Order: sequence, then C-alpha cells, then structure tokens
Amino acid sequence: MKRIKISALISLVVIQCISAQSVDQRQDCLVKDPGDFEFFESWLQSKSVQRGYSITSDVIYRIPVVVHVLHMGDPMGEGFNFSEEQIHSQIEVMNQDFRKKEGTSGYNEHPDGADAGIEFILAKTSPDGEPTNGIVRIDMTTSDHLNLSGDLLAVGWSFNVWDPHEYLNVYSVPSIPDFGLGYARFPITDLIPLPDGQEELIIPGFETVHGVAVRDLDGIAINANHFGRVDLESSYNLGRTGTHEAGHFLGLYHTWGPAKFEGTCNGDDFCEDTPPTSDLTTGCPANKLACDGSKAMIENYMDYSDDACMNIFTRDQVKRMRTVLENSPRRKSLLTSKGLFPPDPVLNIPEPIVQQTSVYPNPFEDQLFIHMPEKAGLTENIELYDLSGYYLGKVSLKPVGNQTYHTTRLPGQLPKTIIIKVPVENKAEWHRVIRK
Repeated sequence: MKRIKISALISLVVIQCISAQSVDQRQDCLVKDPGDFEFFESWLQSKSVQRGYSITSDVIYRIPVVVHVLHMGDPMGEGFNFSEEQIHSQIEVMNQDFRKKEGTSGYNEHPDGADAGIEFILAKTSPDGEPTNGIVRIDMTTSDHLNLSGDLLAVGWSFNVWDPHEYLNVYSVPSIPDFGLGYARFPITDLIPLPDGQEELIIPGFETVHGVAVRDLDGIAINANHFGRVDLESSYNLGRTGTHEAGHFLGLYHTWGPAKFEGTCNGDDFCEDTPPTSDLTTGCPANKLACDGSKAMIENYMDYSDDACMNIFTRDQVKRMRTVLENSPRRKSLLTSKGLFPPDPVLNIPEPIVQQTSVYPNPFEDQLFIHMPEKAGLTENIELYDLSGYYLGKVSLKPVGNQTYHTTRLPGQLPKTIIIKVPVENKAEWHRVIRK
C-alpha cells in the first residue's frame, strides 16, 4: 500500500505553503505515479465490464459541491473573497464542459466528443442539516487552522472540510497567478483493505482533520487567480482548471498517461479515443501531432492547453468517469448525498380527506406498487418530485392485474424522501414515500 504523507507544521505562514509549487506548470495534480496504477486499472476494467455502457445513458448524475473561499480578510466581493457571481461562473463552466452544452465554449462536434451526463450543483443542505448556498468563506488571517504543508489541497484542509462522502470539497486558494493552478485527489478502489499499490493518505500525528478521518480527506483545489471566469491577463482565465481537476477527481489521467508532466509514447491514459502523446501541450498549437502521426487532441480538457483551446471529453473518458462515479468510495456516495436537496419540506401538497390510491411498500428499496380504484382507468405514468418541488422525472408503470401497477424503472439518483404524483379521475393524488 502506498502512503502519501503530508507534514503538519507547528508554525508556518500559509501563503508560503501555497507558493511551494513548480513555476511554469499549468497544473500540479495528484495522480498516480507509473507503476502504481495497474491494480486500479484492473479493478476499473472489471467494473466497466460489469456495468455495460451506453453513451446515450439518460441518467444524469449530480454532484453536490461546497466551495471553500479562502481569502486574506477581503470584504465580500473583493480580492479573493469572491462574489457569488464569480463562484457560480466556475460551476457554470464545469457544467457546460461536462454536458457538452450547445451554444457554449464547452460544445464540440468532434465524432469522439461526448456529453458526460454529469452536473455539479452547489450544496443545498449543510452537514448539520441546515440550509446552505454551498459557499463557505474563510478569512485566513483570523481563522484557526492546522498548518498542513504539502500542496493547495493540504492548505484547504487546514481550514475546513465537509464530509467527503457527502460533498465534493472545492477550495479556492490565494496564490501567485500561473504558479501551480490546481490539485485533485485521485479515486481509489472499493476493496477493503486497500491493496498494495493503492494510496493511503496519512498525516503524522493526526487521525482526523476537522472531524474527518485523514484517510478520507478528498476534493480539488484551484488557484484563486484562476477560479471561474476571471478578468486576468492569463491563458487560464476561463475556468477550465476546475474542469481539468474534476476530471482527475473522477479518474481521468492526463492525455499522455499517469506521468506527472511529461511521459513517453509508451504512456497510456487508458482511453482508446485520445490520440497518444508523449508530452503536455502549451498554448494552442494547430499542427501538433500525436505519437501515431495523427492530429494531437490539444482540445482535450486533460491536456495543459490554454483554456480557450479546450472543449472535449471523449466517449472513453466519459465511460471512465461514470464508472468511477458509480463504484469508487467517496464518489458513489455523492449521488445520494443530502447536500443535493433542501433540508425542509416546502412543497405545498394538498391532503385529500380520502386517498383513492395507495402506494407501497413505504419505505421502499428499488420498486413501488400503486393500487388504483377501478373507475380511475388506465394509468401509464407517475411523476416524482423532491421536497422542494423540484421535478425529478416521470416513471412508467406496468399493470400487474387487479388495478395494481408497479414501476418499471426508478431513476438511479433519488433523495431520501420523494413525493409521488398519481393521476386519478382528471385530478392528482400525492404520496410521500421514503427510500431505504
């Protein structure tokens, strides 16, 4: 088992820790070193085969995000204490890129380009069950912290962490422009205990950090100068650092493979539809060739090209990310996080004196049965909502006799409590059910 050590220093000026990055590198990303990835790839391949795959999957995965805004005592909306508009711009860029949204700079018409079907939303419920806008502002000059040394992520962890099983922790960390743009923690297998070759994070002298077990610390960090769309004279001012780091968080290597900055033509990112390259790309070179003589895919989000060049995740990259999201610890749990939904019921649901329909079992696991009165006629669909009234989707029903129907398929991502709208006699009846 490989162990990643982060130092815990008694006294350290945090900005010094932030500045300990390599000059002139687009990203400083936590990815596996050569020789450490083979077991992970074997595990991921087995999961990929088990799940099957269709690029036209209609299941949209949503990931709850908490943005920790680290600043130096700036008033809200100034300096590194970004406005909400600035924070929302980073989430918007990531969603446009991951969804290949038409009409945005994240759209492409490449035959191998794909919509990942993954979206990021600012958390709606905090760890203590209170409403939140998914933004935590931290004054680095006055806040208590642990002074962890190592990288941008360690600086973020020093100040605050929300449960990584429930939230994607994103840190905006003040630093020097173009001086170590981002950092991300790579996923792990679901095998217990972790086998040799897998990464275990340790911090000497610490078992927990802000109530989170050290081994579970996770997330991505972004140099605050390049967080979202920024008015900065830089090649990295369109928010693509966030897209790049989120790709690592979901299991993607650089296009040249697991090597940190430069590899060889023998490197492998385990995606057949990304042309093999031996090194990173800088700028937007129009004539760069891949190792096989084909045109290099400099537009790929997992290269180091300028933000303005980037606009593609490939089909194989999407397959990797969705497989990781469905199987890896601290990834699959995000899909059912309480952070995705508001904490309090606010939907005004009419309560009829007598319900003509019944829905069971309640609580349910993966299927529901709906019993209808005979005069209600044939029912083909029911509608699902969360407690805020957000429409979750429509589910078709299959008759099983005796005016009883069962759901043919429930969406893969549902909150703990859902509201079901059942059509009956040109009206609707509402049922509240709980998922086990």
